[in-house]
Amino acid sequence: MPQAHSSKSSNGRQKRVTAAARDVTRTKSIAQKLAKVAPDEDPARVAGAIAIFATETIKRSANNLMEARAYLDGLRAGIDGLLKNAFPEGGQKEAKGDHDA
Repeated sequence: MPQAHSSKSSNGRQKRVTAAARDVTRTKSIAQKLAKVAPDEDPARVAGAIAIFATETIKRSANNLMEARAYLDGLRAGIDGLLKNAFPEGGQKEAKGDHDA
């Protein structure tokens, strides 16, 4: 019997990994579309637009403020992870004007 349980557990884990991979692929696709329509926009304005869009999307999904904040916490953790990947520890992005000096 333990073997059947292990197989079910492994199967469930694989489905979650596959679903997560599809989700990341879809999210990257949306980000690429955004980059095409706003390639030269100020990053702060793009972030603001994303925040407004996220707020409207969360409003449609959440039933109350507590649920909305749970979505926000998930987003915050995701953004933090992306930033950590973009700026590895100890590494700094070169400022635009620094390479000319």
